[in-house]
Amino acid sequence: MIPRRMTVLAIAAVAFAAFQFAPLAHAQVQATLRSAQGLPPGQLLASATPGGSVVLGADLYIGDGVQGLRHFIPADPSNPDPINTGILIFDTDQFHSVGGGGLCLPFCQVGQIAYDGNQNVYVAIYDHQKGGPATTFPGIWRFAPPSALTGGEWTTNTLLAPRFGLAGNQPTAIALGPDGNLYVGFLKNGNVVRITDPTADPSSPTQVVQSVGTSPNGRNIRALTFVGNDLYMGTTDALAVIRNATAKTCLGGCNGVAIPDGFSGQVHVGLTTDGINRIYMAINGRGVYRYTVSSGTTSVVSTGGLDAANAPATFAFVGGHTNLLQLDRLGNLWIGDDTSDGAFNNAGRLWYISAGTLSNLPNLP
Repeated sequence: MIPRRMTVLAIAAVAFAAFQFAPLAHAQVQATLRSAQGLPPGQLLASATPGGSVVLGADLYIGDGVQGLRHFIPADPSNPDPINTGILIFDTDQFHSVGGGGLCLPFCQVGQIAYDGNQNVYVAIYDHQKGGPATTFPGIWRFAPPSALTGGEWTTNTLLAPRFGLAGNQPTAIALGPDGNLYVGFLKNGNVVRITDPTADPSSPTQVVQSVGTSPNGRNIRALTFVGNDLYMGTTDALAVIRNATAKTCLGGCNGVAIPDGFSGQVHVGLTTDGINRIYMAINGRGVYRYTVSSGTTSVVSTGGLDAANAPATFAFVGGHTNLLQLDRLGNLWIGDDTSDGAFNNAGRLWYISAGTLSNLPNLP
């Protein structure tokens, strides 16, 4: 594998076996590995620290640590249902992706991705060197999804709110609110802001950045997701929530409150939700868990699956970054990790748990 950074990096060892799941281990399923180095055998290309994803029809795009917004295609071109079945590999046609030599050079990282289901895909891009060498295009970007009319190419890209200095705080977490505004969290601090009218031209006076509040104790934020008007955040030590974050009165003083989800003090590196009552959480060193909002209970979903060599493997999340965790519009759960702890290219993996499997998990009280 190719070293991602130009400095020598130590790969953190993660002692999964040391953790005990005790009252949380109500159910567990194996995730299916859908993309990785060596899958299929001999495949060398793989993602690097997947940070977000979006499914557009039969096309999957992954936010990559060095490759930008990368298109994946079925290893078997005859597969009629590549989103739900089969092995996925890099699309080597750069015209079907955004990045490589353009969007993301070796010192930037793609965080969460948000999609409005219509015309806009939003992508968080940040400098993962934290003040190191200059990178290309950090900030919050809006893209127009490709279509049959464009031959699968991404045609427009727009940097949102360029006058407000978001890039310097390492934006990594984004979520579209039910109010139509885009909410942003950062690796550099615990601030939460909203970008108003994100579909507008950035020069429009309707597109501004407003402070909403902060995470508990100002902890860095890895992921954001909405359930109704409540904004949930995954931080370096908690699952937290800002109640009614979309209120017009939330202009700096609406601070997050930690939720006792059973993982206090541990890094929550990914969040996604069904938008109703379930929040899925990627916990560094543990696995993927499901928090039920109505009851305040937590249960294990999965701690891993079989790797490319068909051997048991646990998820290897990267604690210092946003990690991919996304429910697609069919209810399937996508999970991304990186066996090198973010140090090397092509060490990322893409896992999948079907909507049907998730629906068979037992409900807690």
